Amino acid sequence: MFKSPRKIKPAEVPAGFEVLGSLIEAQRDGLRLPSPSAVAEAVSAFFLQNKPDLEDFHVRNVLNALRYLLENPKEDGQPWIPFKSLNKMMIKLTKHQPETGGIPHRTLAKLLDAEIAKVIEKEVENAKKDLKTLTVYEAIQLPKLVRVLCTYGASEEARALVHKIYGTPSDERTEREVLVVRNIWKTVAAGFAKEGNTPELLKTTQMMQDGSAIFTSEVQGVLVKYFAERKDLEQAKYWYAQAIPEKDDGRGLRDALGPLLTACALSGDTAFGQKVVASLLKTMPDKETWDAIFLWSAAIGKGADEIDRMMNVMIRRNGEERQQKPELPVIQPDIITINLLVEFSMSKQDSYSAERFVVLGEKRGIYPDEKTYTMQMRYRLSINDLDGARAAYYGLQGQISEDSECVEAINGLIQALCKLQQHHFDDIMAIVDDLHEKNARLTPETVATLCVLHLQRGEPHDAGDLLNMHAHHFSPAQRVVIRKGLASFIQDGQTSTTDAWDAYQMLRHAFPETPRSDRIPLMKEFFARKRSDMACHVFFHMRNSVEENIAADKEVYVVAFTGFARNRDAESLELASNQLKIDLNVEMDTQLRNALMLAYAATGNNKRAMAMWAEIGTSKEGPTYNSIAIAFRACEGTHYGERHARSIWQRLKEMDVEIDKQIFTAYVSAIARNHLHDEALALIEAAEEEYGFTPDFYILGNWFQCTANIDRQEKVEEWIKARYPAVWAQLEALGSYRTMDGFGYRQFHFNRDLDP
Repeated sequence: MFKSPRKIKPAEVPAGFEVLGSLIEAQRDGLRLPSPSAVAEAVSAFFLQNKPDLEDFHVRNVLNALRYLLENPKEDGQPWIPFKSLNKMMIKLTKHQPETGGIPHRTLAKLLDAEIAKVIEKEVENAKKDLKTLTVYEAIQLPKLVRVLCTYGASEEARALVHKIYGTPSDERTEREVLVVRNIWKTVAAGFAKEGNTPELLKTTQMMQDGSAIFTSEVQGVLVKYFAERKDLEQAKYWYAQAIPEKDDGRGLRDALGPLLTACALSGDTAFGQKVVASLLKTMPDKETWDAIFLWSAAIGKGADEIDRMMNVMIRRNGEERQQKPELPVIQPDIITINLLVEFSMSKQDSYSAERFVVLGEKRGIYPDEKTYTMQMRYRLSINDLDGARAAYYGLQGQISEDSECVEAINGLIQALCKLQQHHFDDIMAIVDDLHEKNARLTPETVATLCVLHLQRGEPHDAGDLLNMHAHHFSPAQRVVIRKGLASFIQDGQTSTTDAWDAYQMLRHAFPETPRSDRIPLMKEFFARKRSDMACHVFFHMRNSVEENIAADKEVYVVAFTGFARNRDAESLELASNQLKIDLNVEMDTQLRNALMLAYAATGNNKRAMAMWAEIGTSKEGPTYNSIAIAFRACEGTHYGERHARSIWQRLKEMDVEIDKQIFTAYVSAIARNHLHDEALALIEAAEEEYGFTPDFYILGNWFQCTANIDRQEKVEEWIKARYPAVWAQLEALGSYRTMDGFGYRQFHFNRDLDP
């Protein structure tokens, strides 16, 4: 009874990000800027997080802060951010690859690289002992920059750097330097492969073969794998046959053997595949090579039992070799072997074989790991086997890591379970809690789906907590996904008005950047729900905003006035029209005056409606067809309205304005509502001959609705039944009620709305 109402948890903003955001706002608005020391602390705090948010949006803010620090150096000349922190920032740029990434990441990497280069020689003095032809910067720091450039689509820029520094072969290089050079050229080749840039990838190899650098097995492996995965077997075979230096042990080719042999099997070139396998078996293959041979066997159709026998052969041969050379490593099939076979089976949508390989592993004491269960989950989700996917998830529990691929699959499982709405809510939330415990981030789609689920269950506080926990970690583009999900929930006809309002309040507070174009449909939705008061709040949230893309413009006023008209809300209309009078950013035009005239007419203020019609008539733009129809609507409730209506009608005739069906119907309605029933009937009877309109559902429905007399309505009914029985049947199907508490004239549930 005395328990205080539950409060939504405060928003969880990434460490230091508020300062970075306030710096941008202060720069934009010309306000006092935060101190450089505070900005430096904020940048360091942001990158000290275990998993910093590194979408384009976040990186741009960090980049802006670093530029600010460079423009305001310390008095003693020392950097604001220490070397170790700069180095950690560079490493995290390479480790945490976001969904959106590109130019800001590359720019930030180059800026960090330039700062690190100024101090690296002093900071890592002990690294020089293993270097002979390279500097400490070239051996340690530059490879990190190259990796970032290749990760974010600038492989061509990275290659220019690599060719300049590492392009010339040298026999004087130490073992460590050789390894650096081999890996960095592989990074460049892998970058072009990731971008799918075949011409530049081939150009890179040509540069190496021309003698400016050594063509290594690492680059050879990238080429073979690249063309094998694209089913270009001839190119893959060509690069596989290329010679590499004698000193190169060929280990860089290992990862490409599986894709090459699989491509041979799937394309039917078993002769070449057998030739490759035979060459690999001439000497005792290493573990990676055996895995490629098992993959080849699966690709040519061998089952789990045959591969099991091959594994026995591998173990026996390794045992025999180790008897002669005990220093050789023990080779046993492991979970990597099993996962390769499972992955291949699932690529062919052969779930039976995949399960057989899993069983084969378990028989050998090799149990599924995170990757195995992730593959099972993805496959089962792809065929809508949610129970199977959930079973795979339960096997995965306890093995989830925050950066793993399985997190994406689990997010997909949560979304599927929420949408199906057949699984127990507690089961779904148990999965969500598991991800939270592992500090794994939910995707925007999952956050949106879970928020809607909480709202559907009448749990706005839980939805708010979830939003505040995750929404501020996303980039603007990702936040749009959640925002759209909430907006869809609000606009869903199945959503109760209370839940829709709770969702709107949540959207307004969590996403203050929601633009006007997304707010207008929400205002329309509350008007459609006959909650003009709620729509009025939405209007004022826009009207009171100082943001240019949110503040109310002419369209907002038009939609608001039209909504007040359809809801007959005179009080809200007065509030909004007063705001229009003092709004210097909105100019009156015919459409806006139309909306005001329609609203005044609908709320019974016909005098002001006719005054607005007079304004339209004297304005430079003049009336539109909609203006005329709305003016006739205002005449329906005006004292001696038939005189105004006739005057307008006469002017239309004199000016030879083409009469369309809407204007004709509006005039008939004005005459009928002012009790000139015989004149209205005469117009209807002459409609087809004089104006070419056959009386239809729209014309006759409006005529009946505006006949505000019980006796005359009965005559109208008899007339329509006798001449247009099909139209009368349509009207009857709408259902009706009687005015004046059941004692007045009859009204159908007929839509007479006009647009401004």
